[in-house]
Amino acid sequence: MELSSLIKKIGHSLVEIRVRALKNIRSKLDHGLIAIPDLVQERMLFVFLLEWFNFPEVPIQEEVLELIGTLSKHPSGAQMLREVGAVEFLTQLSPNVDPRLRTIVDGIFDQLFHLPEALPSCPPTTSYEPHSVPSLQTVFKTFIFFLFLYPAVSTSVRCLKFSVFPWLSLNTTDRHILSSNESSLRSDNHNLVRTTCELLRDVIMQDFPAEIFLQRPSTVQSLLSLLGLNVDGDVSYLTFQALACLEQLCRNLRSRLRFYRDPSFCSAKQDPVSQNSSISYPQEVRATQHSGVSSPEEISTRPSVVGRPGQRVRGDGQDGDAASSSGSSSQRGAPPRPAQQSPLPQPHPELPPEMEAEDSLELQLQQWSLARFAVEAVEHALPLIRTGEKSLKVFQRVLELLTEAQGLLGDSIAPEVWDEHSLTAIELREKLQACIETLGDVICYYHGMTSSEQPESSLIHHRMVFTGTAIFTIRLLQTLLPVEKAGDNLPESTVAAIFLVCLDSSFSVAYPLIQESAVAYLEQACFERYSLYRRVSRVSHCMEATCTFLKDAQAEGDKNWHELLELADQGIDAFLYHQHLPVVKECVQICSYLWKFAQASPLLQSESQKIFLKLLSHPVSPVKAETYSCTLSILKECLGVQNVAKPATSICSGVHFLLHSRVLYEISMFGLQDQAREVSAAAKDLLLYLLKGRLMMTAASWSRFNEALYPVIPILQSYASTEDALGNCILLISEASAEKGDEVCSLTARLRAALRLLFTKHHVLKQASVNALFFFFFFKQVESVNKLYNILTSETVDLVLRRSAAEQLTIVLPGLCNSCLVICMLRKLVFADPSLRHSLAQQTSLLIMLLRGTARKTSLPTLIHSVYPPSHHAVSPYCSVLPPYSDLLSLKPAWEALQITWNTAWHSGIDGLLEFHGELVLTESQAVVLRISNLKSGLHNCVHKVRDASSHSTVTFAMTRMHLYLLADHLALKSTAQSNKNILQTLSWHNAVERFLMVRPACRQDERLLVDILSFLNTFFKQNQSELDHQDLKWLLELLLNQVFLNKPQLICEVLSGPFASELSLRLLQCLRLSDAPCFYGLPSLERTLRTMAHVTALPGWSTHTPNMEPNTLCLKYLSGLLEVISSFYVDLGGNSMSFMGKGVTKNAVICLLHLSHEMKESKNEDWIFLWSLGREQSSDGQSATQLGLAWLIPLWVDRDPEVRCASLAVGAALSSLERGCVALSESCQNISGGLWAALLNILLERQECSMVRREAAFILQNLLVMPMPANAEEAKESAWQSPCVHDEDSGLCLVGLPALQALLYHCQFFESVGQMVKSCYMGRHAFTLSPPPPPANVTQGTASTRPEHCQLLVDCFLMCVCLFWSSDAQAQGAMLNAWADVLMLLATLLRRNQAAVGPSVGVALGKHWQRFLGDTHTHTKGWRQANGKGRQKETEEYKEKMVANMMKAVATELCLAAVLMALWPWFLLDDLTMTAALELLCVYTANCTVGQSSERWRKEIITPAVLPKTAVTNSLMHGVMKLASQVAPDNSSIHSLAFSLLANLAISRDCRGVLLKSNFLQHFLSLPMPKAGGRSGSPPMFLWLKLLLNMSFGEDGQQMILRLRGALELLVGLAQSKHSSSKPTILLILHNICFCSANKPKVLANGMSAGFTGFYMLMVDQHVPL
Repeated sequence: MELSSLIKKIGHSLVEIRVRALKNIRSKLDHGLIAIPDLVQERMLFVFLLEWFNFPEVPIQEEVLELIGTLSKHPSGAQMLREVGAVEFLTQLSPNVDPRLRTIVDGIFDQLFHLPEALPSCPPTTSYEPHSVPSLQTVFKTFIFFLFLYPAVSTSVRCLKFSVFPWLSLNTTDRHILSSNESSLRSDNHNLVRTTCELLRDVIMQDFPAEIFLQRPSTVQSLLSLLGLNVDGDVSYLTFQALACLEQLCRNLRSRLRFYRDPSFCSAKQDPVSQNSSISYPQEVRATQHSGVSSPEEISTRPSVVGRPGQRVRGDGQDGDAASSSGSSSQRGAPPRPAQQSPLPQPHPELPPEMEAEDSLELQLQQWSLARFAVEAVEHALPLIRTGEKSLKVFQRVLELLTEAQGLLGDSIAPEVWDEHSLTAIELREKLQACIETLGDVICYYHGMTSSEQPESSLIHHRMVFTGTAIFTIRLLQTLLPVEKAGDNLPESTVAAIFLVCLDSSFSVAYPLIQESAVAYLEQACFERYSLYRRVSRVSHCMEATCTFLKDAQAEGDKNWHELLELADQGIDAFLYHQHLPVVKECVQICSYLWKFAQASPLLQSESQKIFLKLLSHPVSPVKAETYSCTLSILKECLGVQNVAKPATSICSGVHFLLHSRVLYEISMFGLQDQAREVSAAAKDLLLYLLKGRLMMTAASWSRFNEALYPVIPILQSYASTEDALGNCILLISEASAEKGDEVCSLTARLRAALRLLFTKHHVLKQASVNALFFFFFFKQVESVNKLYNILTSETVDLVLRRSAAEQLTIVLPGLCNSCLVICMLRKLVFADPSLRHSLAQQTSLLIMLLRGTARKTSLPTLIHSVYPPSHHAVSPYCSVLPPYSDLLSLKPAWEALQITWNTAWHSGIDGLLEFHGELVLTESQAVVLRISNLKSGLHNCVHKVRDASSHSTVTFAMTRMHLYLLADHLALKSTAQSNKNILQTLSWHNAVERFLMVRPACRQDERLLVDILSFLNTFFKQNQSELDHQDLKWLLELLLNQVFLNKPQLICEVLSGPFASELSLRLLQCLRLSDAPCFYGLPSLERTLRTMAHVTALPGWSTHTPNMEPNTLCLKYLSGLLEVISSFYVDLGGNSMSFMGKGVTKNAVICLLHLSHEMKESKNEDWIFLWSLGREQSSDGQSATQLGLAWLIPLWVDRDPEVRCASLAVGAALSSLERGCVALSESCQNISGGLWAALLNILLERQECSMVRREAAFILQNLLVMPMPANAEEAKESAWQSPCVHDEDSGLCLVGLPALQALLYHCQFFESVGQMVKSCYMGRHAFTLSPPPPPANVTQGTASTRPEHCQLLVDCFLMCVCLFWSSDAQAQGAMLNAWADVLMLLATLLRRNQAAVGPSVGVALGKHWQRFLGDTHTHTKGWRQANGKGRQKETEEYKEKMVANMMKAVATELCLAAVLMALWPWFLLDDLTMTAALELLCVYTANCTVGQSSERWRKEIITPAVLPKTAVTNSLMHGVMKLASQVAPDNSSIHSLAFSLLANLAISRDCRGVLLKSNFLQHFLSLPMPKAGGRSGSPPMFLWLKLLLNMSFGEDGQQMILRLRGALELLVGLAQSKHSSSKPTILLILHNICFCSANKPKVLANGMSAGFTGFYMLMVDQHVPL
C-alpha cells in the first residue's frame, strides 16, 4: 500500500489535514491493512511525528505519543527513532507536556534503550556464523556501549559540540604499524623514541586520518607521557619531539573536522573498511537505505582493482558474480524485507583476507573524544611552562601546542559544560578548572619574577612567558567560559592572575582587546578586586590627562581651552600620586590669561575659576602652597612697583582672576588662617598687594576689586590690627575721612565696617571704631542742630527766622530720644523678613539711627548672636575630598601600574625617563620590562640582537622572541594593521636574517638555527597576510634566485613568482627519484616533496619559466615521475588497498596529476593524452608487456578517501575534454559491466556519495555526451565511437550508442533519481510561490540547513545533468518532465529561503543551462545527421531539427518557463549579465512560434498578470520587457536590443499586440527624432522599432493599430523616401502589409500625396506594393 502521500500529510501546515492523516494511519493499523514493519521503514513518518509538537496548535498529543511508542517497540523503529534524534527531542519535550503524558514518554525511552534478547548482528567471539549465541561478555559490552552512546535521559549530554569521529576500521598491516610505533615510543632507547616521533610526524600522520589516533589512543598516551620526561630538572629533547607530534596531530584533527563539516564532501557513506567493495554495505543495510527507487549500487558493478587480480575483493562485480546492467533487474526479485537492525556496529559477512577480525565494540568504548584529547593535551603541556624555565624555546613549542588545542576545545566543548550534571560534563569541568588554575599559578609566578631584579635575559624570558600565558588564558576563557558564569567557576588563583593582567598597563597597551576581556571576567569573578582595578584605572587616566595637559599647555599655537581645562581638572585629582607641581603653575597662568579680556567666554572663566579654587583649597599642603606662591608671583608681576612707569591698562588685567568674591573669600577665610606658614604668609601678601594697589590699577579694575571685596569685609575685619601692614589696611576700610576716589569701598560699607569694630575685644580697635562712628553720628545731625542754634541766638537775624529755628529745635531734639522704640519695631520686622533685613542694611541713615539707639542700654550684639547662626564656612566649600589611597600605594602591582602609566604617558614612550615624584622613578627591571612590552621597541631589540649576534644562542633567543610576538598576535586575534607583523615590516629586518639564509650550515647548531629561521618565516608569511607582504616575498625570492642564477642577475628584474615556481619545480623533480622497490623509498622526503609539488603545480604556468628546459619536457618528466609513484604505491600494492599506509603519497600524487593535466592542456601537443597511459612490466612467460592505458585511474574513482575520488575524477574530466581522452577512458573500462558509462552513472546517482565526487562524474559524462553517438545498429557499424555499449547475457542482445544510453538511463531510473535528489532538498521545509519576493530589506531567512553555495552547486549540477540527458524516447520523456518539475521546485524554494543571496546565481544557472537546453538543438541534430549518413534528404533533416526544437519548446512550456522567469525578474534587474541571459533565453523560446495550443499557453503566461505582492516590480513578464524597451538606450545596449527582439517575437500574437496597444507603449515610436527630408536615417532605435512594427503589420488588428497611431504613417512615409536609408525595405514591407486591406490604401496614398505623390507612387510601384 502506498503510504507516502498519507505520511506527507502528517507534516501539513493545516491542523485538520494533519489530524485526518494521522487518524487514517491509525485506523489502517488497527484494521490490519498495514503492519508495523511497513511503517518502521518510513523515515519521514518518524520525522513528522516528532515535528507534530513543533506546530503552534498541537492536538491529540496522547495519540501521537502512543503511535511513537508502538513503533519504538519494533527494533527497526527504535533504531530509526534514534537516528532522527528522538532521544534529544523527547528529552526536551518531556518537561513541557502534561504529567500523564510523561509516562508515555518514559515508556518510549525504555524501548529506545532496550537491549534485544538476541544479538545476531554482534560479532561472535569464536565464529562468524549468523546464529551463534552471544557470550555474556559480549552482552555486557553491548550494555556498556549503550551507556556510552546514550547517557541517562534526564541528563542528556549537551556539553559537547562534537564528540567522536566516524569509526574507521584498520587492516592487519595498519594495526601492526600502529602497535609497533606504540612499542617504540615506550622504549628506553631514546634514539629509537626520537626516530619514531619523526616517523610519526613525517609519514604516519600524513597517511593515516587523524581520528585514528583518537579511536586508538595508545599512541597519544605515549606522546603525552613523554611531555613529563625531564633530565636533571630540564626539558628532555624527546619532549620537543612529542610536542611537535601532538601539535601536528592537533592541526590534522582540525583539518579533518573541517573536512567533515564541508558540505561539498558531506557523505552518508560508512567506512568500515573501504567503499571499494560490497562489504561496506551489508545486504540488510543496503535494503533499508532506499525505498521505491533502486539504488545505483544495485545496477552497476565496481571497477577492477589494478595490479593484483588474484587477490581482488569478492563482490565487486568482476568475479562473474554480477549480472549485466541491462539484465540485472530481471534477474533480481523484490528486495528482501529489511532485517531487524541493532544500533551496534554491523559485522561484515565477507571480509578480505587481510582484514582480520578486531573487537571494534571494545575499541570504540576505549576511544577518546575530541574534547578529551584537547583537555589532556593542555593538561600535560602546562607543567612544561614551569619546567622549561631555562629555555624560551620550550615555551614557544608549548604555546604552539596550546594554541592548536584551544581551537579544538572551542570546536568540541559547549558552554553547557559548566552547568550540566552528566558524568562527561563533570569530568571535563574538573579537568578544565584544574588547567585554568594551573594557568593562574603560572601567570602569578612569572609576574612576580618580572618584578624582581634579575639579569636582562631572565627578565625578558619571564615577561614573554607571562604575556603569552596571559593571552592564552583569556582566549581559553573566551572560548569555553561565558562571562556571566565566571564567578562560580574560576579558581581563586586564576582570579588573582586576571587581576594582575588587568593592572598591567603595558600589557593593556599592547593587547587592549585581551585586557578588556580580562576586566569583564574580573568584574564577574571578584567585585572587590574589580573595584580596586577601577580605582587604579581612574587614577591612571588622571595621570595620563596630567601629562597631556602639560604638553598641550606648553605647546605653541592655538589651544583648545575647553579641552585643556578638562584635562587640568582631571590632573588635579591625581596629585596624590604624581605630585608634579609644575601643573599648578600652568593652571594658574591659564586662569590669569582667560580673565584678562573683557570679551572672554563666561564659560571658560567659570571653569577656570573652579580649577583655581580647587587648587587654593587642595587638601595636599604642597599643592596649596604652590598655588598661593604662583598666584603671588603673578600679582607681584602685575602690581609690583617695577610697573610704575608702565600704563596700568597693560598690566593690571593679569590680576582680574583674583578680583572675584569667591576667590577673595577663599583667600581671606581659609588662606590667612592656614596652618602652613607659607600659605598664610602668601595669602597676607596677596591681600596686601590688592588693598594697596589703587595706584597700579585702572578705575574699572579698582571698582571691580571694591565690588568683589565688599562681601569679604566682615572676614577681613577679623584680621584688623594696628601692629602689621595688613591689619592697618583693614582698619582704613572703616575710616570715614578718606578722599573721594581713594576709599576702598562705599560710605555704607565703611559705616558697617565701623559698626563691626565696636564688637572687638581689642581696646585700640574699639577706639578707632568710636572715632569713625563719631564722624558718622555728628557730622550731619550735630551740624543741623548747630545751624538752628546759631540762627536762634543770632542778633542780626530777623525775629521771624529766629522763632522758626526755635520751633524746629523743639521738633528735632525729642526725635533723638525716641530711637529705642523704633529699634524694637524694626527688630520685629527684620526677624520676619530676611529680604527686608538685607535691603535696610544698605541704608546709611538707618544705620546711624541704630547707632544712636545703642547709646541706651540695648545690647545689639547679644541679640544678633542669639537669633542668627554663623554665616561663614568652617571648611572651604571648594575643597575636594581625598579618596582612600593608602591601599593603592601599598599594593605593589597597583603602584607599578601607576609608575608605568605616568612615565609612558609623559614621554609617549620609554625613552628618556625623567624623575618627578621620587617614588615614581622606574627601576632598571621595570625599564627592561617596559621596553620588551612595547611591541615596536621589543621587535627592534630582537632585530638588533640578531644583526649583532656573535653566538647561536643569542640568535636563537632573539628569533624565538620574534616568533612569540607573532604567536601572540595569532592568539589575540589582532588585526593586520595593529599586528606585530605590520610593525616588523617597518623595521629593517631583512639584512639581519639574510646572512643565515645565504650560508650553508656547517654544523648541527647551524642546521637548528636555520630550522628556527625557516619556522619563523613560515609563520610570518602565513599570518596576517596583506599587500605589504609583496616586498618581503620579493626579497626572499630574489635571495633564493640569486643562489640559483649566479650569472644571470637580469632575472631578478622579471616577475619573480614564475621563475621561482619553475625553478622550485625542477628541484622537486630531482627529489622525486625513486628506487626499484617501494620498501626503499625515503617516505618522509617523498611525502614532503609531493606536498610541496601540490602547492607549486597549483600555480598556472608553473612550467613555462624554465630557462634550460621546454615546458612540455618538464611536464613529461613530472608525468613520468608521478605515474611511477602511482604505480609503485597504488597499482603494485593491489590498487584500492585497505591499508592507510601510503595514502598521503597517493592523494598528493593524484592532486599533482590533476594540476598537471590542466597545465598540459595548454600545450600545443595534441598527443599528450597518450602520454598518460601506464605500461606493465613484461610477463614471466616472456610475452610482450601489455599496456594498462588509463586503467590505473579507474580504481582511484572508488578510493577510500573522498578527496582522492574527487581529484581522480577531476583528472578524468580533464582527460575526457578531448576525444582521444574519451576513447582511452572507455577502453580502460571494458572489464566493467556497462563500461565507463555505468561506472560514472553509478557514482553520479549514488545518494550517499558526496556532492564534489558526483559533480566531477557529471563533468565526465558531459564530455562523453559531446561525442557523436550512433543512433542504431547500422550506424554503429560505421562509427568509430562504440560507446556506450550494453550486453544482456540472457538475450544476447547488444546495444551501442544512443539506444544503449537510453537503456542505461531507463534501467537506472535516472530521471526519477535526479528528481528524488532535488526533491529531498526542499520537501517538508518551505512553502513557496512563483511570485517575485519582497525587496531584500524585508527578506526573512529560512530554517533549511542547505547552505546557499551548496544549493547553487546542486542547481548547477542538476540543471546541467537534466539538460544534457534529454531524450526523445517516449518512455523517458515523462520521467524527464517530472525531474524538471522537481528542479523548478528546488529553485523556487531556494529563492524563498535566501532571496538576495541565491537569486542572482540561480538566475544565471537557469539562463545558462536552459538556454543551452533550447538553443543547442542544432548541435545535437547536426551530430545525428552525420551519424545517419550523408544519403539522407535535406528536407528530412530540416524537418527532424524543427520537430526536435518544437518538442523542446513544448517541454519548456509544460514546465512554466515564463512563470519561473517572472519569479526571477527582480534579480534580473539587479544584474545586467543575468538579464541578458534571461532575454536571450526568452528570444530562443519565442522564436519561430506556431499558432497552436502550446504557443497560446506560453503567450498567456507572458501577458497574464501574476498574483503578486505589493512590492512587485511589474505586473507581467511582458510589461517588464516593455519597461526595459521604453527606457533610453545607452550606446550598444544589448539589453535594449534584446528587449525589442523579444517584443517583436511576441507581436506575432494577437493578445500580445493588444497588450502593446493598451499599455500606450507604441506612443514611444512617435518620440523618435524625425529625419530631415532627403537626409540620412537609420539610428539603432529606429531599426528596432521598425522590426516590431513589421511583425505587428502581419495582422489586420496590428495594421489598424499603426494607422490609429497619430503621426506614425507620416513618419513611415517620410522614412521611406530617405535616400540613404538602410531600413527602406522594412518600411516598404510595413506599408505593403497595410495596403493589403483596401480600406487602408487611401490613407497611405493621402500621406504620399503630402510627401510628393509622384515620387512616392513610383517608389511603391517599384516595390510591388498593391496600390
